[in-house]
Amino acid sequence: MVSNMKTSLFALSLAALATGPVLAQDSATATTPDSTGAAEQQARDDAAQVLDEAIAALDETGAAIKALGEDRVDDAVAALERAIGKLEVTLADNPELALAPVAVTSSVIDIAATPSEIKAMRNQALRLMKDHRLQQARVIVTGLASEIDISTTYIPLETYPLALKSAAALAKDGQKEDALAVLDAALGTLVVVDTAIPLPLLRAGVLIDKAKGLSEKADRSDDENAQLASLLDQIDREIARGEALEYGGPGAFDDIRAEMRVIRDKVSGGGSGEGFFDKLKGLFGTLGREHAAASQ
Repeated sequence: MVSNMKTSLFALSLAALATGPVLAQDSATATTPDSTGAAEQQARDDAAQVLDEAIAALDETGAAIKALGEDRVDDAVAALERAIGKLEVTLADNPELALAPVAVTSSVIDIAATPSEIKAMRNQALRLMKDHRLQQARVIVTGLASEIDISTTYIPLETYPLALKSAAALAKDGQKEDALAVLDAALGTLVVVDTAIPLPLLRAGVLIDKAKGLSEKADRSDDENAQLASLLDQIDREIARGEALEYGGPGAFDDIRAEMRVIRDKVSGGGSGEGFFDKLKGLFGTLGREHAAASQ
């Protein structure tokens, strides 16, 4: 069985304008397509980059298992020796690396619902569970998410090469079944790390960066003031979605909402200055770390 570890990641630093796929998005709360796409693409780019040599080693493991199953012991041993060599190259290039990434997949689930609709769905699921109708509730709860899910598979470099060497030695000694058992166990040590990145918080980070630039501009025009007000409204909507989806514990968004009120006061009437959004970004960072800790 593959080992599985679950973590959460919250990112605020975003770059590059590139569009990423979204399964569904509430039009009433959407950021602009370029910023949303940049946020999602950056999250994917920040995922671990697979190592070609490690991938080749995993492929050779599969080739060895196939060869052993067909009584081609010499071919199996050759495949294992190639795999060992690939991992030695990986370790030589990355001496501090404990886990070698060999596969990264990502998907997006983004519920198309307003915060009030999300809360209604939550309440409906709770009622169903109280009535002992768990499977009906599960259908609702499964869709209550707005996040990028990234799954990364790793080879453990401390133990996997040793298992390959052991399997090769057993195969050479004619102990085919034992060699297969060792390889099967080795594949069971692959580690899968699941990362969930809440989209409402990610999008709020993009909007904060945009609003920050306008808030620092003195003598804003009426159009710029309207644009800044719109950005603040969008941040509030993303906060509301994140809160409704419970990407944070009870009261987790209280300080963020309070700071949003402070910011609105500062920029009202064309007010400008530096650092207006610094505390807000810090609060989002704290929320992200707390969400990550709670998800482990």
